[in-house]
Amino acid sequence: MSYNFIGEVENINTSQFEFISKVLNEQGYKGTDVNVRNVGKKGDNYGSRVKRIEVTFDDGKEFKMIIKIAPEDSILRDQINANDLFKNEIVIFKKLLPKLTEIQIKYGVPDEDIFKYPICYGSNDELKNEIILLEDLGMRNFQMLDKTTPLNNQAVRLILKDLANFHSLSYILRNKDPELFKNFMGTLVNAMINEKTIQQTQMFFEHTLNDLKTIFDNDRYKNVITDVTQYLIKGWMKLMNSDAGSKYSVIQHGDLWTNNIMFQMQGDQPNDCIFIDYQLSRDSLPVSDIHYLLFSCTDYQTRSKHYHEWMDYYHSELDRYLSYFDLKVNYVYPRDKFDADLKRYGKPGLGIAFVMVNFALRQTQEAADLTNIDGTNLPDNLKIGSLMNKTVVSIKERIEGLIESCFELGYLTEPSNATFK
Repeated sequence: MSYNFIGEVENINTSQFEFISKVLNEQGYKGTDVNVRNVGKKGDNYGSRVKRIEVTFDDGKEFKMIIKIAPEDSILRDQINANDLFKNEIVIFKKLLPKLTEIQIKYGVPDEDIFKYPICYGSNDELKNEIILLEDLGMRNFQMLDKTTPLNNQAVRLILKDLANFHSLSYILRNKDPELFKNFMGTLVNAMINEKTIQQTQMFFEHTLNDLKTIFDNDRYKNVITDVTQYLIKGWMKLMNSDAGSKYSVIQHGDLWTNNIMFQMQGDQPNDCIFIDYQLSRDSLPVSDIHYLLFSCTDYQTRSKHYHEWMDYYHSELDRYLSYFDLKVNYVYPRDKFDADLKRYGKPGLGIAFVMVNFALRQTQEAADLTNIDGTNLPDNLKIGSLMNKTVVSIKERIEGLIESCFELGYLTEPSNATFK
């Protein structure tokens, strides 16, 4: 059936229009007009173009989908490994998550504890035509929070609860069907750091962190940033390679920050959440997701008050979910191993957070344009000097708090003389 696509239809190619039409037809839409709107602001979506499809059925019922489309620019596609990103997410939505749901139902997990994810209406990983069509969670009153505002304790607990659930399912799949688990692990690609882009990625991180260092007067912070910069890629890769295939490794989310989590709100407090965007999912230890979330999305004051409580909560929830399958956390991922991994991954986690905070706290008009990055230098629009003063202050405060947290938690080894309170 032929549809009339109206609105913000740029960046959608003929093959993708045909695929969207096929899915709409499968959903029983007999009308003609299909409204297309862009989703998010500049800086919200780096790995894909995101749009909303809206149609109204003859009976007045509204139907909406979120469509994710790979960028068409060949330079950007190469920079972000676009095809690998989409293949990863398609494997997660079309194969892994349905299989995990099947296992949970088989073992009688209560409905409220079955891991939640958006419905995937269709996907295509064909080169340059990549597209994923997902449930619009806004139809269920889920919303995205402000990426520049630190997550509060309630939001973090909701996320850690679901994260423990998601991680537990890797351990369960490894236990119940080790060959299938091995197959999933082998299929997912580390799209952030791999042989194709490692040199460019390392140079980009070095340029970004050296530029970030210029906003600090205190040598304490400058020295940490220098140390982390020198360690980040090579040290992190060595760590990841040594843990690849470990019995403690899981399929991680890989990009768990504010913009990739949707919340239902009760008043001004979140009471439920669902993860989105699994493009960076891969083999890693659970602590990678935890550091990524807490270092990138919380502030010093909240971490200081709740961090140890959060770790207790995550580990106890991991045990609770494993218990549905007659597994015990002390056997699967003992607390002493968990604590040791938090420390081992602290420095690379801090380095990634430096980069994340640098970009996440920018206002819409300051959002980074990643299309001109070749690794040889840092484009002017990415430099700290291009930002408003209040943005620089926010970034500086968040970075100082991260460094102090890591000293206090023992993830950095230099004795702490905390100056940030």
